[in-house]
Amino acid sequence: MRRLTLSLLLGALGALSPLTQAAPGAVQWQIDTGAPVRAAPVLAGDLLIVGNFAGKLEALEWPSRKPRWQLMLQGALSSQPTLAGDKLYVQTNRNVYALSAKDGRILWQRDLGDQGDWRGFRLWDTFQGSPLLHGNQLLVGFGDHLYSLSPADGKTRWRHETRYRLMATPTVAGDRVLIADGDGELAALALATGKPLWRQQPSRDTVQSRIAVWQGLGIYGSRDAAVHAFSLADGKEAWRASHGTSWVVGSALVRDNVAYIGSSDGMFFQALDAASGRELWRVDTGQNAFTAPVFANGQLLLATGDAYQLDRPGRVTAVGLDGKRRWQAELPAGLFGQPAVVGDTLVVGAENGRLYGVSLR
Repeated sequence: MRRLTLSLLLGALGALSPLTQAAPGAVQWQIDTGAPVRAAPVLAGDLLIVGNFAGKLEALEWPSRKPRWQLMLQGALSSQPTLAGDKLYVQTNRNVYALSAKDGRILWQRDLGDQGDWRGFRLWDTFQGSPLLHGNQLLVGFGDHLYSLSPADGKTRWRHETRYRLMATPTVAGDRVLIADGDGELAALALATGKPLWRQQPSRDTVQSRIAVWQGLGIYGSRDAAVHAFSLADGKEAWRASHGTSWVVGSALVRDNVAYIGSSDGMFFQALDAASGRELWRVDTGQNAFTAPVFANGQLLLATGDAYQLDRPGRVTAVGLDGKRRWQAELPAGLFGQPAVVGDTLVVGAENGRLYGVSLR
């Protein structure tokens, strides 16, 4: 096991700008993490945990944002840490870790293989799913395998090989695990054993959208320029909503029988009837959407950016459930990491390495 250095942060991580106006979309504060932030932050008690693409994971006291601890992990970090009680489960493109959320101590780590140096990859190929804790199993999509690990010590319970790389967090639906790989193959596996229950091939394009479950259907986006819905029973397609020639990279948020999802090159945000795939409304974003929308204060929030010029400004767009834009905030760089709602603040990372707090009221 390679040695990792754990140290307390000495001094400020970056400038903390005060709230200058009490209005939705106003930037309340910002912190420099030192590398692009493509991993969603997570609140662990009174600590805000954030990781960057260089592999740095740090804990900030909330709401003061005073540094508590910092840890340098091996590999690129582009997925949200998973919180379970006082433990964090974190995945990079090299290892899986269990950490103490309180002080950052490494409880165990698993080397599942080196997926290479992602720094030369295009943006859209640098994402991976988060570990998923379900009962006594930690489900991890790593390279072309789905692993079931013991949360206590990281030992393998079972392993399932896929044809291509997994880029999305797996989904548990009852007694099965749902995954989709880089060749577009869907599969349902028995949760207890990893044994395949069914496989389907609705397309041959990469899926990096997590499967959302709604009333017996799985709903997800694909680089084949469509949103798909399939039956959880056998994987057969229920409906397909075309996005023309635009990839659908981000995941869907399903609320009250409606699936909300963004489009990449199509540069729009839409609402679909979850039962039929019929479009209910769409809103122009003017930028590429790689994240799932989040819901807060009666509105949908979508983070976007220019996937071809990462240093161009990014945006947070707030849309009502009726499809009417409420406000739009511009930030200095592209937003491709999943944002998190913490109280009345949207916390979102950017390609310039900064973490921003955006007012929701």
